[in-house]
Amino acid sequence: MRYIIMKFGNIHWQNTCITDSNVIAANIGDNLQFMAIDYLYSMFLSDTKQIVNLHMNQLGQYQGEDLILPMNWNLFEPAFINEGKISISKNIIPVFLGMTIESASYKETYFNDYNIAYLKRYEPIGCRDEHTLNVLRRHHIRGYLNGCMTSAFPKRKGGNQNKIFFVDVPVDLLPYIPDEMKGKFEVMTQQYYFNANLEKEAIFNFVREQYQKYAEEAGLVVTSRLHVASPCMAMGIPVIFVKNQVDARFGWLDAYLPLYDKEHYNQIDWNPKPIEYEGEKKIIIQNAIKRIRGVYEQYHRANEVEAIYETRKKKDYILFQQTIYNNFEKARCFLESNYKKDDKFVYSIWGINNAAENFYEYMNSEYPNAELKDAIDTYKRTNFHGVSTIKPDNFKWKAGELVFVLPVKASNEAVRVLKQKGIDSKYYICCGDQFIGSDVRRGMIDRNKANL
Repeated sequence: MRYIIMKFGNIHWQNTCITDSNVIAANIGDNLQFMAIDYLYSMFLSDTKQIVNLHMNQLGQYQGEDLILPMNWNLFEPAFINEGKISISKNIIPVFLGMTIESASYKETYFNDYNIAYLKRYEPIGCRDEHTLNVLRRHHIRGYLNGCMTSAFPKRKGGNQNKIFFVDVPVDLLPYIPDEMKGKFEVMTQQYYFNANLEKEAIFNFVREQYQKYAEEAGLVVTSRLHVASPCMAMGIPVIFVKNQVDARFGWLDAYLPLYDKEHYNQIDWNPKPIEYEGEKKIIIQNAIKRIRGVYEQYHRANEVEAIYETRKKKDYILFQQTIYNNFEKARCFLESNYKKDDKFVYSIWGINNAAENFYEYMNSEYPNAELKDAIDTYKRTNFHGVSTIKPDNFKWKAGELVFVLPVKASNEAVRVLKQKGIDSKYYICCGDQFIGSDVRRGMIDRNKANL
């Protein structure tokens, strides 16, 4: 079938409103993925009226003019999966540029006949990481390794940029930070909460300002966030990537940056140079634009893009997991090491979200004698499988009770609250990394003054 492309599309929002509250939880790196597509458009579209901005939830029901929609996102996003099938409007022609398969939303049954045929219709599939590429190839779907499109942003202009930003950095890095750097870095985060009534454009402006701050002020960025490391690297900012456990999502970024996991924090080069890859970036951009426009030879630059990753040397110590890191993997490992399947114990869940549902099902299946005591959540007021949610300050710990903290964004707060309640750390498990906060930095400054 030959499509007549009338307009171009972009996703400009996904549903991040916390249920039963008036709060939007936003990882601003998600917004940046949409901005990367806008950046591509700016290089060949002079009229922005040709661009139709969609909410993620609109992809299945859209009925307007035919759109070509470049995508740099999750391949099996729940918003456009219906009864196990990819449900994207027939009026939308997707161009898959930098797709990933996330474990939280992935089921092997998604590789059914319908979805395989759909993906093959839009081959080749640009894959963000090697894991996604290998999964597609196992199902005989043609793809190529593209990396994330946020790595294609332009270099910043020169200037006197000398600030050090720590963006969601694990607390486990603290012993390895050089003395001369302590007390001199500024702590930032990618996770924010907004009033649900706030205009979406105001949130986008906030995102732009944060990345502009990196561009204008950063002499070094230390981060565990993919969508900080990638765009900052693209802007020519020296980047140190640190994460307690590096999983398959990053199986492309290591072509450019050393990826330091917890076992290798002692090997960090604290004076990294900016990464120079303007030649490779040009190939990635040209391929994306030609695929979007659909008027050039069909995807002929795809092999050139993948060749970038075949020719760049990778660090030997990076051993990626074969699946994306499970959002309660730490909890699973803890339970398997300390409990038998038929043991009786009580537990509580901190953070009532999709991960909580998955974890609750896991517990019922693997530890049927375990009893859910409390459901802890700062914002939600709901009933979770017969247990009413409570705020953290109202939580009353029972001797021997295990507390599983599931959301990354809750880790720091949970540790603070649980310590204040005098609960031993062996009874709570944070499934996400804890990040260095402003309180830690303040303490470093105070200690440094005391040593003067």
